[in-house]
Amino acid sequence: MRPLWPDAPMPDPKRGWDLLADDLIAWIEATQSEPILMVGHSIGAATTAMAAVKRPDLFKGLVLIEPSGVTGRIHLMLRFVPYKMRQTRGPAAEVLRGPTNWPTLEAAYRDYRASRAYRRFDDATLRGLIQALTVADGTGVKLEYPRIWEAHLYAHPPHILPTLKKISVPTQIIVGKPSLFMDPAIAQALQKARPDLPFTHLPDYGHLLPLEAPAEVAAATRTALTALL
Repeated sequence: MRPLWPDAPMPDPKRGWDLLADDLIAWIEATQSEPILMVGHSIGAATTAMAAVKRPDLFKGLVLIEPSGVTGRIHLMLRFVPYKMRQTRGPAAEVLRGPTNWPTLEAAYRDYRASRAYRRFDDATLRGLIQALTVADGTGVKLEYPRIWEAHLYAHPPHILPTLKKISVPTQIIVGKPSLFMDPAIAQALQKARPDLPFTHLPDYGHLLPLEAPAEVAAATRTALTALL
């Protein structure tokens, strides 16, 4: 993703997640010779859906795990909230307050273990996640993903339902329990509007279900891919 490019630019306050969808389209055009199967989670699922609506010819099928976004009501409200304020309220505020550097991986693990967001992670999974999220910085470890980009993306959540309704390539959706990141109203409205889009429900897990339960989600993803093929 753009925030992890070696020469990543600063976020543009006027561009939201659609920019990442355009990046995905450019990557597929540059590296793939035929339509592809695509699996995405959270913002990855949402931007994959955006890209598939713009360029359905590039995709053979989609598996969307918890495609994130907000309801139309929340999206409308956010239009009247200044960008700087959106970065300092709600999930974005929590992101900006959190630490980004630790003297050791073990210190990072202790911080994450104390967070309610990771309470369903077993120790091995959580340690693996921290290993993947961090890089050495000379004095210890730091988060690789730039905090300013993370807050920017939280400040620009899309109204995802219209995009999901427009998908024209074969698609399967995997969801966990209702959460802030996948509002049940969105799932219900999508199922009503597009009964041809199959849902797999894994209600024992939250929004981070691929990380909480990798084996279960991998099995559900393989089943979905088999159905798409």
